[in-house]
Amino acid sequence: MKKKTLVPLIGFLLGICLVSLIVYKTDTHEKEQRHITAQLNVVTYGERIKNEITAGIEITDALKQILISEDGDIYHFETIAGNLISDSIESIQLAPNGVVTDIYPAAGNEAGKIDLIHDKDRGKISCYARDNHTIITQGPFKLKQGGYGIAVRNPVYLKDKNDQEYFWGFTIVILRIPDIFSDSIHALSDFGYEYRILKTVTPWSDTYKVVYQSDDQINHPVSYTFTIDNMK
Repeated sequence: MKKKTLVPLIGFLLGICLVSLIVYKTDTHEKEQRHITAQLNVVTYGERIKNEITAGIEITDALKQILISEDGDIYHFETIAGNLISDSIESIQLAPNGVVTDIYPAAGNEAGKIDLIHDKDRGKISCYARDNHTIITQGPFKLKQGGYGIAVRNPVYLKDKNDQEYFWGFTIVILRIPDIFSDSIHALSDFGYEYRILKTVTPWSDTYKVVYQSDDQINHPVSYTFTIDNMK
């Protein structure tokens, strides 16, 4: 009698073990597939965010080329800046010799007319951009109009009568956060992902600062790193 009871019981237990193994394997496979999909998505949208930031930087390049072609002058700055600005740009600025003199739009941005080279919060990184011929991004920081922004400073160099290069100043855009990459973060949210965007604080540091993030905790994260000039 005991043997008759024991055999079905063993079979039942083996069946449970087999089902559990199949479920475990299936769950593990699904997790691996979700992880692979997440990695593909983070690459795709990481590159898209890079392109969105680069599009903002291209505004500073356009102003830079005008300055070079006009020997350091920009005529009709407001008209040119008005044609270049977009909803994700807080302002466009010129800083000859590192001092911000022109801002578009001007209204509400008067406080932005500062000496970048000698400013305690902006001086060191601005000097780095000047001395290393490299674009720098600084921020995020609070905007007086609300929200957050990242400053892009593009150093401009001209040549004097002796064909010697000299530092003219900076062309600058202030990017609104998260507006500059809103399409990408909306897409990530629609996929059901939590996300965190970080950038290095300075070109000479490996310390990262959160630029923008979703509200909930991130579990089993995947990551993607890209570089814009000297910033990661």
